[in-house]
Amino acid sequence: MRLLVVLVVALATGGVAGVLHSQWNRTGIREQFRPINPGSVSQFIGSLDAEEVDVVDGPIAVVVGSTEYDFGTMERRGIRSHTFVVRNDGTEPLTLIKGETTCKCTLSSLAAGEILPGKSVEVKLEWTAKEVGPSLQFYQSADIISNDPNNRLIQLVVKGNIIQSVMPKPERLTMNGLSSGEGVTVKGKVFSYKQTEEPLEILEVEFLEEAPEGILEISFKPLSEEQVKQELKAYSGQEMTVKLNPGLSPGTFEFPVRLTTNLPDAPKVDVFLNGSVDPDISIFGKGFRALREEGSQHIGVLDLGEISSAEGLDKSINLVVKGAYRNEVSFEVKEVNPASHLQVSLGTPMSIGSGKTIHHRLTIKIDPDVKQISRRGGNLGVPAYIVLKTTHPFVKEVSIQVLLSVTN
Repeated sequence: MRLLVVLVVALATGGVAGVLHSQWNRTGIREQFRPINPGSVSQFIGSLDAEEVDVVDGPIAVVVGSTEYDFGTMERRGIRSHTFVVRNDGTEPLTLIKGETTCKCTLSSLAAGEILPGKSVEVKLEWTAKEVGPSLQFYQSADIISNDPNNRLIQLVVKGNIIQSVMPKPERLTMNGLSSGEGVTVKGKVFSYKQTEEPLEILEVEFLEEAPEGILEISFKPLSEEQVKQELKAYSGQEMTVKLNPGLSPGTFEFPVRLTTNLPDAPKVDVFLNGSVDPDISIFGKGFRALREEGSQHIGVLDLGEISSAEGLDKSINLVVKGAYRNEVSFEVKEVNPASHLQVSLGTPMSIGSGKTIHHRLTIKIDPDVKQISRRGGNLGVPAYIVLKTTHPFVKEVSIQVLLSVTN
């Protein structure tokens, strides 16, 4: 008889453990042991006495379904969202606060900031598939802090794989050695490697960095079947035409452009437009050092050195003009400082190299017996300067910094 009682107690203990294990798995969140109704124990042990267990009062946070969402596959830079539901299975109001998150996380409005027993709230996660690594796997999470003493931190996770079915060929369109007075047109292609009902279209062009107004024009037209066939595994494509208008300042440039397509997930693809613009106006001569300041017409420094007051100075340098407006550009002396010492004049333009460049001779004179002066910068006096007005449509004037000292 005693052996039979031991067997019955053992069976009852196993049944209780099974019920607890079932409750643990069903919640979908990490929960500590919660007491169950004592009546469920008696059905396993019959008339055996069961110790009274009090039901715990308080909020109980339960994520309906699962704390993880696997979206499968999506396009690179595509935007998706998923809504999780958090229910209060407890006896007291539940509060939720957003914690750390690697994606956009939004909680639906809560009455008085609380979830009453039996009620639920939606937590929406929105993400952009930005990263493509060797494994092409995507993982983002959001932490929700609750007042459930057994589930203080709820971590919601979205995961999946990223694909890129749209690619530009080439990714960079390079335009080097341009003149600010000249424009250029370059072409590229954008291919879709995914079979869809509708062929590839470009819906939006977004400049990721500010570009000068009126400088860039971008247009698209569908590629022919023959052109698409030349690209391995491509199903459709668009020809991209980039027209760069005259007017860019000298120096290097890069304009990243993001294209939004019509394919599922509205995948986006980046194309980089870069190159360099050579100055239409430059100076050559002994003592001159080109030094262009962004956003100004200052083009360099002319070091005249130490000048004897008894001898004075007579020096010439060449203003060299190239580009589309070379034959139309003329110069005029606008300002000289100090005018008491510097005399500046311009010679007759000369065509050099079969007309590819036009040279304008700039002559600088300092008369003998002028007053001593130091204009070398810093503690040695503010540098002198020469400003020339031009008829170039994009370069209205150029200025030259002049370093000199007149001594006995």
